[in-house]
Amino acid sequence: MPPRRRLTTFDAFTKTVEDARVRTTSGGVVTIVAAVVIMLLILSEWSDYRRIVNRPELIVDKTRGERMNINLNITFPTVPCEILTLDVMDVSGEQQTEITHGIAKTRLSQDGSVISTESLDLHPSGDNAHHLDASYCGPCYGAIPKEEEGKRCCNSCDDVRNAYQEVGWAFGDGHGVEQCERERYPEKLKEMAHEGCNIAGTLSVNKVVGNFHFAPGKSYSTPNMHLHDLNIFENSEVPHTFTHHIHHLSFGPHHHTVHNPLDGTVKKTNERHFNYMYFIKVVSTRFERIGESALDTNQYSVTSHERAIRGGRDEDHPNTMHARGGIPGVFFSYDISPMKVINREERSKSFGSFLIGVCAVVGGVLAVAAVIDRGVWEADKALSRKKAV
Repeated sequence: MPPRRRLTTFDAFTKTVEDARVRTTSGGVVTIVAAVVIMLLILSEWSDYRRIVNRPELIVDKTRGERMNINLNITFPTVPCEILTLDVMDVSGEQQTEITHGIAKTRLSQDGSVISTESLDLHPSGDNAHHLDASYCGPCYGAIPKEEEGKRCCNSCDDVRNAYQEVGWAFGDGHGVEQCERERYPEKLKEMAHEGCNIAGTLSVNKVVGNFHFAPGKSYSTPNMHLHDLNIFENSEVPHTFTHHIHHLSFGPHHHTVHNPLDGTVKKTNERHFNYMYFIKVVSTRFERIGESALDTNQYSVTSHERAIRGGRDEDHPNTMHARGGIPGVFFSYDISPMKVINREERSKSFGSFLIGVCAVVGGVLAVAAVIDRGVWEADKALSRKKAV
């Protein structure tokens, strides 16, 4: 038997001759309907294949030694920028005090409008007394060790303030300090007393447990504690409070699906000595999108607490007693979760699954159409025989 003849024994699709085929109107209608249904179902399979789903996964975060960016934009309507400081510290021992790098301080008037940038510098270079002798060495008013006397000079108001800060002394508004009075520092403080301040920018911190806070006065640290010089804040005739508006606070790069729960938060108080605390749990998050590079960022949850520094019984909860003491300000304590969330984008099915679905659609619809066509044809023949009788 020739090879081609041998293959015919495996033919599972036997054919009938053209003369043995019967074409009917009902068969044409069923065929058209079946073709339309097949096209619609294939389009549905294609749409399902193109659909992208997000599959979240929770793993242990094994990264070490990373840094994290904190993006913030906060307004303090009743605290001037000159007496407001931003400090960062963490459990590794790193401290960043009176941060200015990467942070913009904007002075605000009482109605919230921005004051021109020309007024931002309290100590412009033009304030220096150029007529002083070149060998002039300003006094530091006892704020330097005896062994450095005669070697270290305080020629500006900032020099005196920094010297006081180093030894942990309160400085005040500069009255009686030659350098400050020459630069008109006390007068400028009074001019700014009714202003507010907006602080915006990005902090770079170690990705470990830590905190950042906004508090009045220059900050300095001792071996046991972190302190602020509250002299100006306490003695100001204007009642500064830590009413604040958090326009934005996020950890890491922006992603449109990440919700920042503190955005838009507004807290108001009429008390000068008031403390706001936010306790934040930061969760590392990775977004993997099809056709794009992965993005590593962070999400966070938050709880808050507020109290008066004077302590005493809570007005809203009579059975609660608050401790006395502390620093007025706004404090953000953040903790890092050991878990990491991966949001991975995937297609709902593979291309192979799409082809299998198409074959199933075609075969299934044709099989059902054949059964319907056969049934209609048999019914038509039965009616024709009854009419003939």
